[in-house]
Amino acid sequence: MPDLTTREDTMIDTILVAVDGSEHSRRALEWACDMAPRYDARLHVLHVPQAVGHDKTLVLGGAAISVKTSNEDVEKAGDDVIEAARRIAADHAIREMTTEVGSGDPARRIVECAERLDADLIVMGRRGLTNFGGLLMGSVTHKVGHLAPCACMTVR
Repeated sequence: MPDLTTREDTMIDTILVAVDGSEHSRRALEWACDMAPRYDARLHVLHVPQAVGHDKTLVLGGAAISVKTSNEDVEKAGDDVIEAARRIAADHAIREMTTEVGSGDPARRIVECAERLDADLIVMGRRGLTNFGGLLMGSVTHKVGHLAPCACMTVR
């Protein structure tokens, strides 16, 4: 039986967790934060905001309001997601964590990040903030599962 007391001997050295601000991604981060100390693994948190290709319409009571999302709003939301991830990691006493905000196609960026980090595990929520169109095109989690260079864990 191998001794798993040193980093060189563990099966998991680097955990990549993708977050989008959804409840599922929060739970994925909590799972990753629980696993990281067990394996003495580094934790890397990645947020890739999904581009909004059109205006959103919010319906409040009898009024409809058109909402435009600016690049500044997307960047601010991304910073908020990463800051929330830092707080969750701090609550779990994570010592070694890095964060990153990417851009572009989320599935492709997650896979590229895993390759660059030589990640041993990608942890993601089963569902994110995608709308009905995301269900038709295939979820980010589904795409990453097919393209990932390492093991993937999907958290519900």
